[in-house]
This record gives sequence, C-alpha cells and structure tokens, in this order.
Amino acid sequence: MTLAETEELLQPVRDLLRQEEPQLALDKLNFLVHAHTFAPEAQWLIYDHYATCYLKLVDLLRWRQYAWASITAATGQPRGQQQTNFSDYLFMLHYFPDVSDAELSQQHFLYQQFADATPKFRHPLARHQHEKLRIGYLASMFSENIVSLFSIQLLAAYDRTRFEVYTYSTRVREDRLTEFLQPYVKKMTVFQPSQTAAERAKLIYDDEIDILFDLEVHAGGGLTMMLMCAKPAPVQVAGIGYMSTSGTDVVDAFLGDPYCDPPGLHDGEFREKIWRLPHSHFCYTPSERVLRCEERPYVPHTPIVFGSFNNVFKITDEMLGAWREILARVPESRMLIKNSSHRTGALPHLRRQLQDAGMPMDRIETEDATGEYLQRYADVDIMLDTYPYTGGGTTCESLYMGVPIIARYGRRHGNRFSYSIMQNVGVGDLCCATLQEYVEKAVALAQDRELLTALHQQLRSMMQHSPVMAAGAYVRDVEAGYERLWQQWLTRAQAGKQA
Repeated sequence: MTLAETEELLQPVRDLLRQEEPQLALDKLNFLVHAHTFAPEAQWLIYDHYATCYLKLVDLLRWRQYAWASITAATGQPRGQQQTNFSDYLFMLHYFPDVSDAELSQQHFLYQQFADATPKFRHPLARHQHEKLRIGYLASMFSENIVSLFSIQLLAAYDRTRFEVYTYSTRVREDRLTEFLQPYVKKMTVFQPSQTAAERAKLIYDDEIDILFDLEVHAGGGLTMMLMCAKPAPVQVAGIGYMSTSGTDVVDAFLGDPYCDPPGLHDGEFREKIWRLPHSHFCYTPSERVLRCEERPYVPHTPIVFGSFNNVFKITDEMLGAWREILARVPESRMLIKNSSHRTGALPHLRRQLQDAGMPMDRIETEDATGEYLQRYADVDIMLDTYPYTGGGTTCESLYMGVPIIARYGRRHGNRFSYSIMQNVGVGDLCCATLQEYVEKAVALAQDRELLTALHQQLRSMMQHSPVMAAGAYVRDVEAGYERLWQQWLTRAQAGKQA
C-alpha cells in the first residue's frame, strides 16, 4: 500500500484523535495494521500515528518508542515532517528522568543535520546600516501564554531611541495582549498556514532584522527553530521558552543567568555561547487573570495541604515516592494535584499512577485543568515542585499568589528554573540538591506554621521587589547584551570574516 493510500486509510484514526478518543483511535489503528500490508515508504506514518495515540493516552514510554521509530524511518518521509517530529521528540525528552544530561545534549546536537541541509541567507554589511538596531522576536504566538508573560517587557519596555522591535508568530491567534503590544511593535507578522518555512524565513530576511530572538526553539514542533536554520538574521539568539541548547551553530547565544548557568557547569552541553544576565534570565509579568485574583488573608490549614499544579507529564514515579513519604511524615496532611495539560486522558492516567505508587488516595484530591484554577492557590499551604522538568511559569505564579514551593534542582539549565527564580526572590533555602533534602524541607516547613504564615504574607511583595519582576533593569541588561553581540558581529563583518 502506497503512502497516499495509507494516508487515506488512516483518516478514521485521525478523526478519532481529533475527537479526543485516543483508545478508540489506537484500536482502529491496530485493526488496520493487522489487516493491511504497507509499503516501506509508509512505515514512518504508521509509527507516527502510534506515537500520537500513545501521547494522548499519556503513555510516554510507548510514545517515545514509536516517535523515535518514526523519526528514524526516513524512507518516504518529508524532511520537514521529520524535522518537526524530531523537535517534538527533543522537547519531550525533558520529561524522562532516565535521560542523562549528556544524552540530552547529544540528542540535541543531532539537530545540526537539519541546519546543515537548510540554505542560508547571506548578510552583507551594507544591508545592516540601520539608524536603530532591528530586533525580531520569533514565537508561536504573541497572545496570552507563558512565553509571552516572560517576554512582554522586551516587546513593550525597550529603548525606542536605539531599537525597533518586530514580531513573527507561527500561529494565527490574537487576544487583548496582542492588541496591547501592537502600538509598541514596529511590525507584527503572522505567518499563514500555507506558507513554507523558506517563505517565512524570507519575510524575516526582507525586514533586514539585525538580531533574531527565538523564544521557543524546539517547543511547538520546532516551527520557530526551522526558520532559524535559514539564518534570516546575522545574529541569532534563543532562550526563555526552552530548556536546552538548540543543538546548532545557527544560534549564536543562549540566554541564561548565574543560577541556571554557573560558569563551567554545563557550557559543553550548549552549542551556543551561554549569554548570562546578571541576575535572572526570566522577567515575569503576571497575567490579567492573576492580577484580578482576589487576595485572601492566610491561615494555615488544619491539616496542612500540599499541592502541585504542574503538567501531569512532569510527575515521575520518583516524585510520587517523595510525596508519599512527605504525606506519611506530616500526619493527616492532604494534597491537591491539579493537572494543567488539557489532555483528555491525563486525569485517569494520573489516578492510576497515584494508585500504583501506593499513594494514600483518601488524602489526595485530583482535578483537571480549569479556567478558575487560580482560586485554588488559596487552598494550598505548600507547593511541591516537579523534577527533572521543574516549574517556570508555575513557580512564578505560585510565588506571586503567596504560596511557597519546595523545589529540587540538578545541574542542567532546564532543571534549575525554579532554583534561579527562587534564589532571585530570596527563598533559595527552599531549594534542594537531593530528593531526601526535598522531603526533609517539605516536612520541616509544614511543621513551622509561623514561617509558613510569614511566607504567605510576604512572598508577593518579595516577588515584586526582586530581579524576577524588575522589568526596567532586565530590559536594560538584555539591550546591553544585544549591543555587545552586534558589535562582535560588526567586527567580524568589517574584517570580511562573515557575510
């Protein structure tokens, strides 16, 4: 059966997946695979459909098996599809505790083959003689989402005498945040679904962008990174919305800070140069929903309530073991686990995972993602962060809502997000280098009601007066970095070493 015939045959599977019926889709796929013989050129597509089914069923081990099989079955697979699937694979690897730091970076370095195969734009010095530096920001969307909340100040609070800002989004989605940003941005470009990656990159190139900042890298299918591969700007940087190296030499610098990226700790795991800001590489701006959320006077709950509002994919068996021990050592304590993944199968999977881990189900409340979840922060005394995929946006949100967090950190950039945020806010003592320290600090804080009350009362103010929310200083630090990177490029271009 040819690739085209296979595409047509699999349409009912895709229909069931769109209807959020992954188990029915998997059953249908199994039936079709057993009933038909497929050509080698179609095998990658079969694997790809299996991977999608298992991802929606929150079976990450089987997803990983089939996703890798699809990526490596190159016969008949469009290169753009393979590239997108590989970016998805790189993103998802961050959820797996068995993936070592070395393996993670080596897998990312394999992406260089896609960059090498992409024709590059040339940048003669004459094209970049602008009165102001042109900064382009590349993301899936510039509407309300966690990446926008970490980048809004770069788009609105920049020095208009020295810079012009352009935005490029891969998805057609606008809201009040988009409208707010429009007066501040020189030009907002929204790519159309029909446009190829080459056509999109050409639009950036035609704007003569000097420095292009990829805010998402391999997130969202790597649609932004695909454009970076064409080098549409002479200087390209990345970070904020991604947890690891781009894996390529088309990105010159990756944004970091002294806590996420202590000099020498993991520089070799980045193909780019790590560009360290003085304090925090995150600048958090609360959403309108957070700002509208009513503050309530805090009184510790009896019994104490722990919480986790992270994506269910982040909850590993190791974390559940730590949570089980914490609940056992804090008598009658309870836990609220609120899933944020918006996947149909996430909550049933979570409940099965909790039961298999021997968690005290009568003391645990599980809830799916809802628009009113912010109110639930008032029902939690202590948040328990996840690991190795730690919080970023959820960490900032929890601290701003006045709820302290116990967080574990490791050695790589992406599992030090909470550590960096909390060190900058002034609650780094709640961060832990080991799992046992994580348990001990959670138990100790639950037993210290005076400290717990003080943290709930002071955390928002501590956030507001920390480098994590010092928008003016943050933007000035980034702009100083832009000018250094630009001068370095100019020096090379004037010496005829770069075009």
